[in-house]
Amino acid sequence: MLGETQVNAQREGRATRRVFYHRYDLLLANWYLLTNGVQEQIEQVRQDLHDELAGWRPHQPEPDWNAYADRVNMICRGGFVG
Repeated sequence: MLGETQVNAQREGRATRRVFYHRYDLLLANWYLLTNGVQEQIEQVRQDLHDELAGWRPHQPEPDWNAYADRVNMICRGGFVG
């Protein structure tokens, strides 16, 4: 059985993933209204996450979902993501 700390960490990880995907979905829903530069930024976030998940294994720590959510938030706010 998982300890309380592990359960809380899993719950927090799921919540962070939901935030990321919610923001990402909002951007995709408005895809055709976005400039090419913003579309390229979104594509870069998607590719970076895809690459990280491709190398991830269950015994390793999960990807830093907060970092991806922060990048998507920057795009939503109109900032440049490098």
